[in-house]
Amino acid sequence: MPMNLRRLDLKGRGRGPGVGDDIARICEIWRECRSRYGAGDDFLFGAFCAADAMYAPVVTRFDTHGVDLDETCAAYGRAVLGLPAFVEWRDAALQEPWIVPEDEID
Repeated sequence: MPMNLRRLDLKGRGRGPGVGDDIARICEIWRECRSRYGAGDDFLFGAFCAADAMYAPVVTRFDTHGVDLDETCAAYGRAVLGLPAFVEWRDAALQEPWIVPEDEID
């Protein structure tokens, strides 16, 4: 699923073969990290860390493409999307003037 912060209307689109399995595995990783290391806080290992920064683009894809998430994964996604540094990064990205045509889904 391509990352596109300008689009929020791609529910169920952009999923090629194997994407459902990838989503399931990512959610399994998120649930395990949250239960083993991050319980009681918002992020995978408690406080925000490099792993959360790495998963931020994945969170945006899940949001843009309307991936249905269980409450644990949805709460994690909300935490990432609401992080002030993420909001600043997203807002700056939305000001970029160019479009990558091959990443657009009609």
